[in-house]
Amino acid sequence: MAKLRRRHRGELTWTENLVFLAPLLFFLILLYGTLFWTIYVSFTDWSTMAPNYQFTGLKWYRFLVQQPKFKVDIINNLKWLILGVFPTVTVAIFLAYFLELTPFPKVEAYIRTLILYPVAMSFIVTGTVWSWMYEPSRGVINTLLRLLGIDANLRFTTNPETATYWLILIFIWQYLGFSVIIVQSSFRTTELQELVEAAIVDGASRLRILFAIILPNIRGGLLILISLLLISTLKVFDIVYIVTFGGPGIATDVLALNMWITTFQQHLVSAGAGLGVIIFVSSFILVIPYTIYAFRKWFE
Repeated sequence: MAKLRRRHRGELTWTENLVFLAPLLFFLILLYGTLFWTIYVSFTDWSTMAPNYQFTGLKWYRFLVQQPKFKVDIINNLKWLILGVFPTVTVAIFLAYFLELTPFPKVEAYIRTLILYPVAMSFIVTGTVWSWMYEPSRGVINTLLRLLGIDANLRFTTNPETATYWLILIFIWQYLGFSVIIVQSSFRTTELQELVEAAIVDGASRLRILFAIILPNIRGGLLILISLLLISTLKVFDIVYIVTFGGPGIATDVLALNMWITTFQQHLVSAGAGLGVIIFVSSFILVIPYTIYAFRKWFE
C-alpha cells in the first residue's frame, strides 16, 4: 500500500530513474567530454597526423591571431551575423503577417509550401544549384538578363568585394521558410489573438497592430529564432565550401572553413581545435541573451 501511495505521488522507481537518466548522462558525457578534449588539444602541440599531447599553452592561439586569414574570417563572420540574420527575421515577420492576413487558405498553403521547400534541401545541394546560377558567363541569372536585353555581366562570387554578400543571399533564401514558420507559430496564441481582435474592433490599422501589439508579444519566439540564426551563421561552412571554397583568394573564408582546412588539409590539429574553441565560445556568448530570458520566464 505504501508503494502505491509513493507511486501515486509521482515518485519514480530506481529502474525508471535509470531508464530516463542513462541516455541523458550518456549525452552529457559525450557532449562535454568531447568539448573538454577539444579544449585540451588546443593547448597541446599536435601539428602532424600523429597525436602529440605535449602542453604548449597559447602557442596555437597566437599562431592563429597572426594569420592574415584570421582577420578576414572574423570580418566575414560578422557580416554573416548581421546581414544574414536581421534581413531574414525582418522579411519573415512581414511575410508571416501577410500569410496571416490572407483570406484564401489555399493561397497561404501554397506560399508556405513554396518558401519551406528550400529548408528541406541540404546546403550541399543548395550550394551546387546556386553555383550554376551565379556562374558569370553561362549562369542562369546572367543568361536570363541577356535574354531580356540587359548585358549586366555580373561577376557574383568571382568578385572579391561582393562575393560574401552573394553567399549571404543564399543563406537568407534557405532559412526564410524556417523563420516564417517560427514567427507564425508565435502569432497563433490565444492571448495574442484576443488582443488583435480587440484592436481591430477599436479601429487600429494593420501596421499599428503589428508594431504595437504583435511584435511586443512575440519577443520570446523572436529571441529563439534570432539565437538559432546567429549560431547558424557563425558556424556556416557548407555554402562557402561548395560555392567558393573561401575564394577568390581568401575573400569569403570563414572560421568554420578555416578550421576544416587547418585540421584536415594542413594537419595542424591543435590549431584547428583552437578555431573550434573560438567558434564555441562565440556561440555561447550569442546564446546568453536567450538563456537569461528563458530563466526569467521560468522563475516568474
